[in-house]
Amino acid sequence: MAGREPVLKIAFLKAGEAKTAQTIVPKLQVYLLGATIAFGLSIVLGLTIPKLPSRQPVPYARLLGSVFTSVARHPAALVTLLITGASFAVFSMFWTALTFLLSADPFHYTTSQIGLMGLAGLAGAIASRRAGIMHDKGWSVPATGAALGLLALSLIGAWFAQSSIIGLVVAVIVLDIAVMVNLILGQTRLVSLSDTERSRLNTAFVVFNFMGGALGSFLAGPLWSAGGWSGIMVGALVLTAAGLRIWAGSRARLVVKN
Repeated sequence: MAGREPVLKIAFLKAGEAKTAQTIVPKLQVYLLGATIAFGLSIVLGLTIPKLPSRQPVPYARLLGSVFTSVARHPAALVTLLITGASFAVFSMFWTALTFLLSADPFHYTTSQIGLMGLAGLAGAIASRRAGIMHDKGWSVPATGAALGLLALSLIGAWFAQSSIIGLVVAVIVLDIAVMVNLILGQTRLVSLSDTERSRLNTAFVVFNFMGGALGSFLAGPLWSAGGWSGIMVGALVLTAAGLRIWAGSRARLVVKN
């Protein structure tokens, strides 16, 4: 399972790409282009995804309930979901507030210029691609703690570098590496828990990250209004500290015995 990457990697670029694209071409053409690409991908997937044998139908309510059952059955599942959810909340809060920061003094960047910061995020995502190897070598638990520590350091660096674009780019790269490593390790750990419950555990993974991302984006506005960039960094560090506290108190539960 080395190198397993979550689908949520797309989020590291989508915001930046959208901002840049909307500056180059009108908004309607952006939506038409996105719809065309999605339609083309649906055809490719329809032709390439192998057909699986039919199974006995399961009522949808029972299927949803089995997601909760699967999470409850494995001690490592809920802990992993809380850690990755907190990390993605920090990621979402940071990138939402970064738009506020770069559009204000002393930068006054346009939306296309802000969107180019997504390239720095791509560099971080690429650098973390082999994080699954750490799980395969039995380093998943300490690597998770190290990633959370690196996330905290990146936030402190971004706090001090709020007036330096070079410093912010470095902080973005480090932050994206930390978050991406955490997501890869978390997803790899979850799918290692049970061969028969992988889809259910992966569903929980996506849902928790979505809720964390929504929470981070929601909090970015009030925190920025209350304290500007410093308020954002304090909020992000609190979430990171919560993730570290959960990790430190649950390391034994995170060990996956194959």
